[in-house]
Amino acid sequence: MVGGTLRDIRAEIRSLARSDGDYAVVCGRTGDEPPAATGQRFPDRRAAGEAAELTRDYRAALRRYDPNIPYDDPLVYEVAEGPPRAATEASDDYARYSAFCHDTAGALFESLSVLGYREAETAAMETYLTLAEVVGDRDDFCLTLVWSLMSELDVRLSAAERRAVVEAAADLFSPTATPNPVDATLRQLEAVGFVEGFSVRPIPDAEGGGPAGAGTRTDARTDGDDSSRTWELTFGDYALAERTGRIPTLPISVALLRRTPERTVRFLDGEALSDGRWRLRLRMSPNGEGGRERGPAGLVSVEAIENRWLNDPSASLGR
Repeated sequence: MVGGTLRDIRAEIRSLARSDGDYAVVCGRTGDEPPAATGQRFPDRRAAGEAAELTRDYRAALRRYDPNIPYDDPLVYEVAEGPPRAATEASDDYARYSAFCHDTAGALFESLSVLGYREAETAAMETYLTLAEVVGDRDDFCLTLVWSLMSELDVRLSAAERRAVVEAAADLFSPTATPNPVDATLRQLEAVGFVEGFSVRPIPDAEGGGPAGAGTRTDARTDGDDSSRTWELTFGDYALAERTGRIPTLPISVALLRRTPERTVRFLDGEALSDGRWRLRLRMSPNGEGGRERGPAGLVSVEAIENRWLNDPSASLGR
């Protein structure tokens, strides 16, 4: 299966890497590190060049199922000098959108393979291949792949298994604690064209379903790792908008967890709004400080609150 192939390619890249390496690889079309080489450093230009070619192999393995994947332009650079200008000025919108979808899907297929969930991995690919036959726009193949994974993970895995898969996928991106991780996640989603326009606000625990407390912080920053808080996310033109009664959260979860390695994330609920926008609520808690007792939830999809905007076929849901 594709997950095993991707896992083996990543292992080859890691065998070339050194923690104190001076060289890295960046994609000239998106300005990001290729997913299989994210966070990796290499001892010399030759090793980095080999890793760059392997990142092409990683993408080619996915291109077997989506021939519309743009071809990569992996560039080797010396970390001390920074990425080359071609990468810092990358402006290929579809390449960024496609890369985000395929990077997320690839990491999830790898995680399913590593964790031994072969039935779910096979079912996701079969669902995708079936849907690809009727997808009218080839540019939507990449999104269909992510949706197929979301659908099969939801019905074939338990909550604990889903959590393990999503956390394992996020771990493949070399997670790093990021200031304001919710805002940073939505900025990435907007930059790649997965949402259009967003707002983030902390909400009181009583409103967000968390434990009430006089010392609750409600500022807009999340760099106080000793606090738990609930967040309301509002965004428009969501690429995975649908009327099934659930809101897909899978790509948001992977993107957020790679920025919050020491936190537990729970998506609480969501709803469609009148203007084709969506609202999600999530809660983040420090690991080991009350967060793990309840554990992560909603990392693949979350229940949508019933309202007229969700059920009215004439109301816009975005795209």
